Amino acid sequence: MNKIEQYKESLRKIKGKTVAIVYIFEGDTGEGFEHFYIWKSNIIAKWMNAVQELSCLPLIIDVRTFIDKAINRTLPHIDYVLNLNSGTYNLSTMALVPAMCSAMNVPCIPCNAVSIVTGEQKELSNHIASSLGIKVPKTLNPSDNTGIFRPINLGNSLGVHRGYEANRKGLYQEFIPGYEITTPIVYNPLLKEMDILPTVVFQPISNDPAWYYGEKDKTAQTGYKFCTINLEDSLKKKYIDLVNTLSIQTFCRIDARIKCENSKNLNSILEVGGLLDNTYFIEINVMPTIRDNNSFCYSFNKLTEDTPLYQCIRLQREIMGTININSFLLACSMISFR
Repeated sequence: MNKIEQYKESLRKIKGKTVAIVYIFEGDTGEGFEHFYIWKSNIIAKWMNAVQELSCLPLIIDVRTFIDKAINRTLPHIDYVLNLNSGTYNLSTMALVPAMCSAMNVPCIPCNAVSIVTGEQKELSNHIASSLGIKVPKTLNPSDNTGIFRPINLGNSLGVHRGYEANRKGLYQEFIPGYEITTPIVYNPLLKEMDILPTVVFQPISNDPAWYYGEKDKTAQTGYKFCTINLEDSLKKKYIDLVNTLSIQTFCRIDARIKCENSKNLNSILEVGGLLDNTYFIEINVMPTIRDNNSFCYSFNKLTEDTPLYQCIRLQREIMGTININSFLLACSMISFR
């Protein structure tokens, strides 16, 4: 059986499986459960539709009920868990669902507890990226007012700002002028390994190399437009090395900045692309939000027909019917555990 037939057979085998979608109650501020970002109903609905499109069975359950029933062994049969318990201030709590899944021997999507506590902890992920030969911005002294501060455990660009902050634990690093970029990475069932989607550039409307993707612009989704950029093969390899080191086997996203100090050269940087020597690691998001019109979706829609991942989409559509990014990611993730 060749790779294409193996992939088709894998798609057929996931039909009828039960997928638990585990989410956090909106407004839950209990100890260890306070979130800065609540999974809204439209995001949960997209994953529910994905389960349906794959001819699987959904189980919608909140985190507290999931943990309680798992401990008391009163959960119904579950084949996979889709973990939407993201964004807690407490990184240990963020690993609660995948840790329980490990105890139950049930695959957790998108990642396990090890990936969360190493990938989401920015200080640690920066050290790992650097050890693999990926450039990271240098650490600055608090007295240097030219840097950028990023809280250790927060995502969604919360708390990111220029200048040092003394009252919160975080990274204070050299600010890299230029473009902010993000690279989605997903499991490719044909290649049976992690594969890179098109890299997305946050191109500032102001054409200012000092612009960065902060909390205000992310919330309002203003101040930038999307385009794609090429990464050189050596950088792609480093990205895959990082993903494998962090035990990520479904999907994730790597954020970085391409250095360019002169606004006149910004457009030429788009042609040059992301090189190992001009690209600086910011963070890896092991639980990226999949939401309409965000960078992950934009990248997915920019896949070209000559790529193996596009072939995966075509084959999945042939077996499953019409698909979108959620059902594609869910199918690839489920197959990655087989």
